[in-house]
Amino acid sequence: MSWEPPGTRPTDTATWSAGTDVLAAAPAEEPARRASWWLVGGAAALALALVGGVTYGVGALSGGGSQPEDALPAGAFGFAKVDLDPSAAQKIDGFRFLRKFPALRDKLGGGEDLRKLAFEAVADGAGWSDVDFDAEVSPWMGKRIGFAAYPPEKTDDPFPDPTVVVALQVEDESAAKDGLDRLADLEAGSGQPGSRLGFVVTGDYALLAETQALADRAARDAEAGVLAEDANLTSDLGALGDGVAAAWVDMNRAVEAVGPAALQMGSLAGVVGGVGGAGGRSAYVARFDGPDVFEVAGRVVGAETAGWASHPVEGVAQLPESSVVAFGLADGDELVNRLYETLRTAYEKGGPEQGMPPFEDMVAQAEAGLGIEIPEDVASLLGDNLVGALDGGKSGTVQLGARVRTDVARAERVLDLLTSGDAGDFVLARERVGDELVVASTPAQAARLAAGGTLGDRPGFRDAMADLDNADLAVWLDIVGLSETLFPSREGGPVDENMAPIEGLGVTASSRDEGTGTFRVRLVAR
Repeated sequence: MSWEPPGTRPTDTATWSAGTDVLAAAPAEEPARRASWWLVGGAAALALALVGGVTYGVGALSGGGSQPEDALPAGAFGFAKVDLDPSAAQKIDGFRFLRKFPALRDKLGGGEDLRKLAFEAVADGAGWSDVDFDAEVSPWMGKRIGFAAYPPEKTDDPFPDPTVVVALQVEDESAAKDGLDRLADLEAGSGQPGSRLGFVVTGDYALLAETQALADRAARDAEAGVLAEDANLTSDLGALGDGVAAAWVDMNRAVEAVGPAALQMGSLAGVVGGVGGAGGRSAYVARFDGPDVFEVAGRVVGAETAGWASHPVEGVAQLPESSVVAFGLADGDELVNRLYETLRTAYEKGGPEQGMPPFEDMVAQAEAGLGIEIPEDVASLLGDNLVGALDGGKSGTVQLGARVRTDVARAERVLDLLTSGDAGDFVLARERVGDELVVASTPAQAARLAAGGTLGDRPGFRDAMADLDNADLAVWLDIVGLSETLFPSREGGPVDENMAPIEGLGVTASSRDEGTGTFRVRLVAR
């Protein structure tokens, strides 16, 4: 997950990423804020950088203790954390999983301290290049970090920045105060006058914010109530079980705090809202499920689009064995209708305020240009059950297609309208199989989809698609095969040694109860 730091806007070209250039994304015209955001806005990127290695070899197999939400004040609409001291089972499974990859194998057996790696990744940008981590940071820096997003300060800005507070675990309160004070001074010295990271150390955690006033306020607010007392957060995350990292977003609070216009333009909550609807809460946890699987499990509650399906998707495991990408969706026609209404609601909240035409006028214009009815004709293309695949043959030609159970006559009419025009006809191979329509980019792929296959017998498929029998949406990726299909010039050569262990990536989601849904993303390596 990522969060835009104060000062960025949807028009900024910057993107936040985990790695050695976390701070390079900050706006060039704001050098002072760039430095101060290494622990505030950049906390998400730092957290993601730490997830990759968890902390195997750092310490004893232990867990428990206070969590970031025990220190952060109540009232957040977004929260994420990384636990660098998870349960013993997670440590063991993670160690065995990550050692399958040669690039990580040598780094996971020598007691590497990932706190140091993370610190060094941001040290230059924050003005800390001369700080000795082992002597000046390691004695007080803990193994857990969390960050929370709160309503912004009152402003007339249509795209207000949320207030972000970071909770950094500390081992020694007195040493942490001295250490953070020095880091704040160095950071301020590398930026504009008056810019200085704010912090308050209380007990096991330091609360960090963009300014000292915000940090002081966060500490006062935490005395009145902490985030761990939020019943929604604890129940949503608690339902997902143990892991090494977790995240949570309350979309209703986010819309109220930041405004629908900002959410639609690419903020973190807007991305989540695009998946779960304009409301509801989303929770996520990352963990190792045994030594061969890394997964992210999620849960959505109160989302407008959730609950669209009436049956699980059928036929994904029966797609051709040569498929390198497989997709399945149940009741896509109903999902289209729900997404259409959600889009209408969101547009009506923000569109007119931006001087845009009425929603119905835009739809009518699209219908006139395409010659179809929206959303009814679009829904017919997805039908009651749809499966699709991209073939992994050695022909050097990408072949893809879909098999859909629907009103075949209507779907074919829509396809005729969408694939013809002034530029000439775009030809698709088609076949009818009972009440299903097969559409593909080549006759060979259409024949494969019509005949069916044994994709479900592929190594790693069932482990990656553990919830397939109950899934309403499913995606399967053969990472190695997909790479060879998209880059045929590499065929016959050795597979990258860090890609070779991957047997598959699977995504499954289920949503048959109104307003709720669950999903899992699973990476299998052997």
